[in-house]
Amino acid sequence: MSSQVIPGGIWNNAVFCVMLTRLLLLLLLSITVNRASAQLELILLECNDSALIGSGHPGSAGITNGYEGGVAFLQGKTFHLFVTEQPHLLEHTRTGHWISDDGLQWQRRATVQQSSDDSLNPRFGIWSPMPVYNEHEGRWDLFYVGYNLNGASNGQVFRAISEKKGRQGLNGPYRDVSGTVISCKDPGKNTWEGIQGTDSFFPFRVGKKWMAFYGSSDAASYWDVGLAEADSLEGRWKRIIGPPVLTLAENPIVEKLSDGTYLAVYDDLTDLRHNNRIGYAWSTDGLHWEHAFLTIPLPAWTRHIRTPESLIPAGKDEYWIYLTGAAKGNFYPVGRIKVRVSRR
Repeated sequence: MSSQVIPGGIWNNAVFCVMLTRLLLLLLLSITVNRASAQLELILLECNDSALIGSGHPGSAGITNGYEGGVAFLQGKTFHLFVTEQPHLLEHTRTGHWISDDGLQWQRRATVQQSSDDSLNPRFGIWSPMPVYNEHEGRWDLFYVGYNLNGASNGQVFRAISEKKGRQGLNGPYRDVSGTVISCKDPGKNTWEGIQGTDSFFPFRVGKKWMAFYGSSDAASYWDVGLAEADSLEGRWKRIIGPPVLTLAENPIVEKLSDGTYLAVYDDLTDLRHNNRIGYAWSTDGLHWEHAFLTIPLPAWTRHIRTPESLIPAGKDEYWIYLTGAAKGNFYPVGRIKVRVSRR
């Protein structure tokens, strides 16, 4: 085979084109990596000095232990809060529906659900009500956790549907769908799931599929959160097998930001008695999450921050977070803070 001599100019141009292509690919890769690992920070802007729903509120009559979990959101121009009410302790709970025109003055609208009086019933204690509008079925789905025995064991996630179709069906009534969404009795559970069973469930849409945070614990020393997935809200839901996504965490709430990032806030259980912070996490794909914590100077209405209940848009990169916390007499009121999302 005879050899050929390539003119220097052509050779230099070829080398230049190859090097330029590689540089562009590296630049694109760098941009992609930086976007995937972009850091978010929550900055505290406001914190209410007094509880919005406390023991002295007219709607709190007969509720001796206060409020816990659930979710607050805007439907039209009205604020709604679906929350677990505790007339006693962990059992004999109920789901209360509260409404507000301005997010500050709240009135109790109705009891949506009532737990069973039978300690062997899987709904002896009902917790963590999460209404989500099901576009496919044209009605509201109400996901919630039910426990038997002491109200904190063998947790299972149930799904109820609004009997009235359309978004106006939010007010109920709701009826239970047979079976469970995720159960402590399911085969193929994650190894970190404990005696408490499933303690929380929050679904959020990722592309054409649905994902959900769900939690479990031994109800004593650890609380972990993992992920499940489904093709539709009505299921079938399947756990994603693997290590927990969040640890010492409970009750995540998820909001999709304007840039497509998923932001979650959750109950930080690092300190069970003197907590002054909440956890938050972010993801670009709903599967891989980074997390951090927001410290909150304790307002007068609480001595111990507990569970965030919302991420309600309040302006550009600003959000209202309703949350519960322990007050005097071990009553858990509902308060509110305002945060800004900062990107670093």
